[in-house]
Amino acid sequence: MFKVKSNHTFLNPSRKQIDQTTQGKKSDYAQQVSGVNQLLDKNGIGISDRSRNSVLDNVVKVERGARSEVNAHQREALNFGRDAFQSAKQGHGKQALVEAFGSGLNAAGSVFKSTYTQTPHEKQGITPW
Repeated sequence: MFKVKSNHTFLNPSRKQIDQTTQGKKSDYAQQVSGVNQLLDKNGIGISDRSRNSVLDNVVKVERGARSEVNAHQREALNFGRDAFQSAKQGHGKQALVEAFGSGLNAAGSVFKSTYTQTPHEKQGITPW
């Protein structure tokens, strides 16, 4: 998705924490988070504590197989949508636009991934049929 450079120095402490959590993770979700996180840090785009905590939780649970990538994207769509409204209310237009865009991307990602990604139960051999 995005080229992640190992020599990037994170300026935002929350984004640095996300980067540290994604290091060494193998899931597509963690790789996508890592690339987008670095891109946003380079452009000075912050992240709310709620969204940071949600992303960290998603990375860990997707990697363990306790949460599907589809569900992780759905959660991020909701959190970034909430953040967009909050940022807009506070008059932070650029931040609100990036968060709204992130919400839309995650919503689209959840729909796309739902067409081919197994749920944690399906990975255990439990089919929905």
